[in-house]
Amino acid sequence: MGKWFRIIGGFINMRRSRELSFEAYGMSKLVKWGLLAVLAIAVIIKVSLWLSVRSIMNDTAARLSPIMEVSYEGITSSLDGRVGLTGLDVKIPAIGDRIKVEQAELKFKSLLELLRFRESLGQGKVPEQLAMAFKGIKLDIHGPLMEVLSQQPAERSIYTAMSQVACGDSTSIDADDLLNMGYRSLESDAEFSYTYQPAAQSLIFSLTADARGMGRYKVSMGLANMSDKPGDLRVNPPRLSTITVEVDDNEYQRKVHAYCAAKMGQDEKTYLDTAVGKLDASLKSQRVALDDKVLQAMKAYYQDPRSLRLELRPTEGVHWNGLEFFDAADVIDMLRPVLLINQQAVDVSFAWFNPSTGNPVEEENALVPAAIVEQNARGPQYDFVPVSSLSSHAGKRLQFITYDGAYYQGILHKVQGNKVFLTVQFGSGSAEMFLSLNKIDKVRVLR
Repeated sequence: MGKWFRIIGGFINMRRSRELSFEAYGMSKLVKWGLLAVLAIAVIIKVSLWLSVRSIMNDTAARLSPIMEVSYEGITSSLDGRVGLTGLDVKIPAIGDRIKVEQAELKFKSLLELLRFRESLGQGKVPEQLAMAFKGIKLDIHGPLMEVLSQQPAERSIYTAMSQVACGDSTSIDADDLLNMGYRSLESDAEFSYTYQPAAQSLIFSLTADARGMGRYKVSMGLANMSDKPGDLRVNPPRLSTITVEVDDNEYQRKVHAYCAAKMGQDEKTYLDTAVGKLDASLKSQRVALDDKVLQAMKAYYQDPRSLRLELRPTEGVHWNGLEFFDAADVIDMLRPVLLINQQAVDVSFAWFNPSTGNPVEEENALVPAAIVEQNARGPQYDFVPVSSLSSHAGKRLQFITYDGAYYQGILHKVQGNKVFLTVQFGSGSAEMFLSLNKIDKVRVLR
């Protein structure tokens, strides 16, 4: 009996081991086919991305063919949300020049973000995230494109005034100066990116550039009240909430100062005074006189241009084309600048300057016409009115006093939603602006 029990037990054990081997074999086949399926899906996605990029680039090249020739060597794609081009070459036959880019790449946080990007474009909405990276941008200094750019007359403004230099008979650095300074080509890596938050209706934009032999530059901007539908931006444009400009390791500034000092036959110390004097004179020609402590800070930066950072946080309702109608102190309060030079904070202040007389403009309310000043000299000529009754005073000249102590004066245009629209006047000029109702403390009607 014991023998038969051992035979039956061995048979049962053999059957169980065979069943287990079948199960293991089935599991291995499942894993194998699962991996093959994942690999197949990955290949399909990469091929789809490759074909999509090729289709887009061919369509773009066809559309741009009347003005430029666009070609590339290859297409790159990855499953982590990146697609790009290698060996990008843009020729401009009209001027006989070209721009070369070693690699241009669209970057997303993940493949899912890339698919959402395509979906948002199809729905006509602003995608939530986008980043474009360019490596190895190259432009010849002596090429026709640089000559065309240097010959374009820049409109005189406070921005062009800050870029002017004291360099003998030149007020700006052109292509010949760059060649004399040792630059043969402009080479840079750059990246453009933005992040959009639909719930908060805010967009953060950033542009960085690392120019070889020049420095690192970054411009970032924040927009509030940003709709996800581009068609709504005309009716309800976004508001600029922050703007930041950063320059690090400004090797270009060092070379400009050394080159221009030698060109003018001045030593380093003398040229620093010349450069600061040129900055002061250029800004005064645009009616802006910087405070002496700001000029001294800029002189220290010219001597050692390690880092410069300027941030503006404009208040709601700022009209950029009408800043000259306000007192300098009010402009500072509206723009709220933060300036860091070589990691040291600098208190920004300025005064309005009259180029025709060569004297600073007296600090007074630049919005009040002379006729109203004469009326105020004869006695009070205004009546306070409730903020809730503003809509009934359309077309009248009003003065608004906000809770933070700032005042604005102009002709009321309309009250719409939570905003008051008015026209401010100064001499023969005028500008449009708006204020938020919840920021207005007092209103008076001028007579």
